[in-house]
Amino acid sequence: MSRFVDVAATGEIPVGESRSFEIEDRSVAVFHTAEGFFAIDNLCPHMGAPLVDGHLEGCVVTCPWHAWRFDVRDGTWCENPRIKTDSFPLRIVGDRIQVAIEEKTDPIPDDFHTKSGKSEGSSMTGQNIDKPEPAPVDGPTIADFQRLIHRMYYEKDVVRGVSGTFVWMIEEIGELATALRSDDRENLAAEFADVLAWLATIANVAGVDLAAAVSEKYGRGCPGCEKLVCCCPDSEKP
Repeated sequence: MSRFVDVAATGEIPVGESRSFEIEDRSVAVFHTAEGFFAIDNLCPHMGAPLVDGHLEGCVVTCPWHAWRFDVRDGTWCENPRIKTDSFPLRIVGDRIQVAIEEKTDPIPDDFHTKSGKSEGSSMTGQNIDKPEPAPVDGPTIADFQRLIHRMYYEKDVVRGVSGTFVWMIEEIGELATALRSDDRENLAAEFADVLAWLATIANVAGVDLAAAVSEKYGRGCPGCEKLVCCCPDSEKP
C-alpha cells in the first residue's frame, strides 16, 4: 500500500537541480527538469553513490562516482534499458511536491509471541513450538545486497584494498569448508551468508557490479552451451 508524502515546495527546487529526502527509510531524489518533477531512488544501483550529487542534463542524471547515467523520468539506466533503479509516483498539489512510496508493514504483530516464544492462543499440541520457524520472506536482490554491504563496510574495505580483502575472503571460504564437514546446519547457513557478503565486499572494492555481471554472463543460459539446462560435457567448465 502506498501513500503520498509531502516533501517540499516547488519553488525550493529550481529547474535543473535536485534534492534528496528520507522517506520510510528510503533515500529519494527529486529532480526538477524542463519536463517537470520526477523522483527516483537516490542511491545508484552500481555502488550506492548519491545520484542527487550527480550532474543533471535534461532528464538524465550522471552518477558522481562512476558516471552511470539514468533517465530520471523512470529510472532507466541509459546504457542498458533492461536495468532500472526505482522510480516513485510524484504529484504537485498546489505548490507542494508529494512523492508516493510503499508504506512499511509489520507482518507479525508485536504481541504474536509470548515471552516463552509460543504463539498466543495456539491450539497446537504435541509439537515443539518453543522456537517457531520464521515465516518465509523475499530476500534482497543481488543489487540490493551489494548496496547493503557497501553501505555497511565500504569505508573500511576500500582502505584494505583488493588484495587485503581477497585474503579475508579466502579465510572465510576456509571457514565454509570446515562448516561443510559438520552437522551444524545453522552454522553452515551462516558461513554461506558470510562468503556471499565477502564476495560483495571485494566486488565493491574492485568496482564490479555483481548483478550486471551475473546478468551478462548467465542471463541467457549457460555460457558454454548457451542452453538453459547445461549440456556441456562434464569435463568442461562452463
